[in-house]
Amino acid sequence: MKETIKNRIPIHVDLAPNRDEIYSGICLKSNENIFVFICFNDETGEFDGYAIIRNFEIDKYREWDEEELSEIKNNNYAEFIEKLPLEKMNNMSDCLLELKNEKLIAVFTETDDDSYFVGQIKNLSENNAELKLMNEDAEWIGNEKIKIDEITYIGFRTSIEKELLNKNVSQQRV
Repeated sequence: MKETIKNRIPIHVDLAPNRDEIYSGICLKSNENIFVFICFNDETGEFDGYAIIRNFEIDKYREWDEEELSEIKNNNYAEFIEKLPLEKMNNMSDCLLELKNEKLIAVFTETDDDSYFVGQIKNLSENNAELKLMNEDAEWIGNEKIKIDEITYIGFRTSIEKELLNKNVSQQRV
């Protein structure tokens, strides 16, 4: 994995048998606790935001082959390099602390594979993260406390979060 990270080689990360998910992107950091990567958006053919996954969720990964590399329409990964304080991001709690000022994050928990929370971090304690939630209509809908130990995935700065934020700002102007 060290060479893959160093050479910024795109990979597929397989979460089976834990979850029926495969994520694609470029790994920036991997340790015994977390896996931080730049997400690849299959629909647009470019890199799109970041994700953090608990490392125990990852069963295996593989580097992209030549055909998969040809699917990159806009090799914009450089926009995402050196934008995160990776040296401070060593576990989920550290990552949440570093993301405290993010306008919007998406969080999956181990209790539900199909739904996720989108919101802004309002409070952090040793065991919990409290998010001010936003719904799919970009409306603020209340707060949710989530146990940090139950968080399996955090996504941020992707086109999905940006779209919701833009929609929310537009609604505020009306």
